[in-house]
Amino acid sequence: MKHLGGGLVATYEEPIHPRTSGGSTRSYLVRRLQPHLPPWIGVAGVGIAGALGNWRWEGSAGAGVGLTLASVALTGATWWAGKTTSSQRRLHSAITVAAGSAWLTGACLAGPLTGAMDDLYLIGGPVLALSWNVRLTLRTSDPAGETADKGLLERVGLARAQIGAAKVEPNRVTAPLLLDAGTQTNDDVAKALPGIASALDVPRTAVRYQPDPSSERRGELVIVPRDMLADTVRWEEEGPAFPGGSITDPLILGVYDDGAPLALWLPGDKQAGRNATHLLIAGMTGSGKGDGALNLMTEILTRKDVIMWLSDPKEFQDFRPLLPAYDWAVSASADTEIMVEAVKAVIPARTKWLGAHKYRQWEAAASRKQTDPKHSCHDDGTACGCPGLPFHVTWFEEAGVSLGLLGDDAFNSIANLARSAGMALIVSLQRPSHDQIATTTRDALGGRLCFGVPNATAAGFMLPDTVLDAGAAPERWANRRPGYNYLVAPGIPEERYADPGRTRWFTDESVSLMETIAQWFARNGAQVDPVTEKAAATVAGRAYTERRRVDVDASDLEDDDMTDENEPLVDADDEGIDPEQELPALGDGADLPLVQETGYKPDPAEARQLLAQAIAEFEAAGQMVIGPKDFTDWCDRNGYSRPWVSERLKEAYLEGRLADAGRGRWRIVPQMYNA
Repeated sequence: MKHLGGGLVATYEEPIHPRTSGGSTRSYLVRRLQPHLPPWIGVAGVGIAGALGNWRWEGSAGAGVGLTLASVALTGATWWAGKTTSSQRRLHSAITVAAGSAWLTGACLAGPLTGAMDDLYLIGGPVLALSWNVRLTLRTSDPAGETADKGLLERVGLARAQIGAAKVEPNRVTAPLLLDAGTQTNDDVAKALPGIASALDVPRTAVRYQPDPSSERRGELVIVPRDMLADTVRWEEEGPAFPGGSITDPLILGVYDDGAPLALWLPGDKQAGRNATHLLIAGMTGSGKGDGALNLMTEILTRKDVIMWLSDPKEFQDFRPLLPAYDWAVSASADTEIMVEAVKAVIPARTKWLGAHKYRQWEAAASRKQTDPKHSCHDDGTACGCPGLPFHVTWFEEAGVSLGLLGDDAFNSIANLARSAGMALIVSLQRPSHDQIATTTRDALGGRLCFGVPNATAAGFMLPDTVLDAGAAPERWANRRPGYNYLVAPGIPEERYADPGRTRWFTDESVSLMETIAQWFARNGAQVDPVTEKAAATVAGRAYTERRRVDVDASDLEDDDMTDENEPLVDADDEGIDPEQELPALGDGADLPLVQETGYKPDPAEARQLLAQAIAEFEAAGQMVIGPKDFTDWCDRNGYSRPWVSERLKEAYLEGRLADAGRGRWRIVPQMYNA
C-alpha cells in the first residue's frame, strides 16, 4: 500500500516473494535500513572532523573565533533554508546543526577526549541520529525517504508546493494546497492537472483544482478515484424528485461523479443569496442532450406553481407525451415568431403586477391568491385577493433554427428582462457558437448545462475559463458517454462547477410515466394567470386564445368517426336527386372561371381593401407576424409588387393595425383589442 500524503491515496499491491536465501534477506534489510543511515553517517563525520580539527587547531584563539562564527552562521543558514518546510522540521534541523557545530568547535579547540567531550559525543550523537530516524519512521514508510505526495508534486513540476491535511469523503478526497510564494501560481496547478491524473492513474476529469479566490497561491486539489457515473440510471426507476412540490425546490437532473445529486434552481431566493437564472443547454449529436432536456422538463412539469411555453421545430418528437402539460406549444417558425413577440409583451405586464404587489422578485407566495396585506395592491393596506402569478418557463428547443429565422435580437430583450418578471428562458441547441447565438444573449442566459462537445473550442463557448482551468473538459467525452455534463448555475457551489455529472436515461418504458405526469399537470398544475393571458392575447390574438390544447379527458375516438344510426345519410336538399340521371347541359358562359386569374388589376382603393382583407386572413389563421414576402402569392394574383405592399404595410402601421416587429417584419394588432 502506497499512501500519497494526507489522504491522496493510490493503492498498489506489492508482490510478496518468499525469502529463500540469506543473501536475499540481507539485501532486504540493507534496503530498508538505507534511509536511516544518513544521520549516523553525519554523527561519525562530526567525530572524525573534531579529531582532525584538534590536531590542527588545538589551543588556537584565532581558530576558536572562526569556528564559533562558522557555527553561528551555519545554524542561521539552516533556519533560513527551512522557511519553506514545516515549523517542526525547521526547528529540529536548527537544533541539530547548533548542537553538532558546538561540539565540533569544543572538540577542535580542547580535544574530543577532554573532560566531558567524549561523553557528550557518545550520548548526544546517537540521540540526535535516532531523533531523525524516529521522525522518518513516523512520517512515511516509503524507503525513498520522502512522502509520496511531495514526490508526486515534484514529478509534475510543483516540488516546492505543500499539501495539507486532506479531507476524505466517500469517493472524494479534498486536500488544501499551498504553493511556493513568488514562484508558483494557481495557473501552474491548472497546467499540472493532466500530469497529476497520469501519476494517480485516473481519468483527466477525475482531478480538479479549486483556487482560493482571495489568494493566488492557495487552493484545493480534488480527486475522485472512482467514476460513479459509469452505471446508467434509468429515469423511470426513480422518477421526479419532488412531485407536487414548488418550482423553488431543487430540480434534480441526475448525480455528480461522487454520488451527490445534480441539482438546479431557476427562481431566485434572497434568503439563500441566489439569483434567478436562465439556462443554455448545448451538446453535440449523441451526447445525451435530449434525455437531459427531458430530465429537466419532467422536473418542471411536476411542480404546481409553474406554466410552460414550448417552441420545438422538430414537431415535439421528444416531448409529445408531455403535450397536455404545456400552456402553449408551437412548432412552425411563424408561430415561434409570434411567441417571441408575446413573451416581450408579457414581461412588462408581469413585472408591473409583481411591483404592485410589493415583490422585488418572484417567490412561491406570488403564485397563490394574494391574501397577505403585505402583498396587496390596495393603497389602504387591506388584502387584495388577486389571483396569483405562477412562475413562467419559456423553452426554445433546437433554438439554432429559431435564431436563424428570427435573428440574434429576437432573444436579447427577453434574456435581459425576463428574470425580473418571474420567468426563465431555456435555450437548447447543439453548438452555441458566434454564428448561432449572439455573445450578448449567451452571456445573459447565465446558467449552463454542457454535454459532450467535439473540441475545446466548443467547450469555451459554453463554460467559463475558470471552470475549464479547474479541470472541466467536456471534449474528453464528446458523444462517447451520453448524459455526461457540467452544470454551472446560481445556487451551485463554485467548487462544483468543474465536477462532472450525468443525467438519467429515458427508455421506451418511460413514455407511460411521462404521459401520467402530463395528465396530472393538466388537471392539477397551475393555470395561466389573467395577467399573462391578457398580455399574450393582446399581441398574439387568436394564435394564443385558440392555441392547440390537448384535452386529457377527451375520448380516443373523434366525433367525425362516429355515426348516429338515426341520422340520415343524405342531406335534405339532395333527397330528390337521381344519381343515375345525366347532368343538364351547360349554358353559354357557364364554363368561365369565377375569378379571373390575369388581365385584371384592382384600383388603389380596392387594392387597399384587398390588402386589409389579406391581413385579416393572416390573423384568422394565427399568423400574427408578417412581412412583404408573405404576400408573394397575393402580389402574383393582383399584379402588385412587394415594394407596393411594403408601403401599404407602413400605412397600416401608422393606422395602428400593425406594430413594428423589427427586421422588416410587422406584428398584427388584433382587431378586438385595437377597437
